[in-house]
Amino acid sequence: MRRLVPGLAIPVLAGVPLAMATSWTVDLAAAASGVVCLVAVSRASLAWATAGGALAVLALALARPEASSPTSVLLLVAFGSALLLLLDGTHLCDRFAGAEVARALWRRHMAVWAARAAIALGIALVIAVLAPLIALALSSLWAPVVAGLGVVAAFAAAAAWARRGG
Repeated sequence: MRRLVPGLAIPVLAGVPLAMATSWTVDLAAAASGVVCLVAVSRASLAWATAGGALAVLALALARPEASSPTSVLLLVAFGSALLLLLDGTHLCDRFAGAEVARALWRRHMAVWAARAAIALGIALVIAVLAPLIALALSSLWAPVVAGLGVVAAFAAAAAWARRGG
């Protein structure tokens, strides 16, 4: 049963590209990613999960509309959280394959996953609110500067997270 926890991500990973679908190639890539993710969960294989996640990201890249709206930002946050759940959950299942794992460990990991998703959702909401305001306040010449500051902030946050031990 615990092996199925990463399987909760599959409907989101296949569903978000299908919801944004613009052609049959997107539908095919999303369906293929769902099948590969199912194989990954059934075998508790990180390699298959990585391949399924890569196919899901490919399907999302093909389906991603150019216009950005707060709704699409929230869909992308859900997609990223589901991708993290799939990869981290499959890795956890693979690492503890055949071992008796206490329920407390699974509860702790689910709490960490929920906290990560909540933080990502909070950041996405802030971005969805502030981005249009910044676009109205600054001229288009400042767009690369603001984007560069965002990249620096993302790298700083990743480095702080890695240094802390993730």
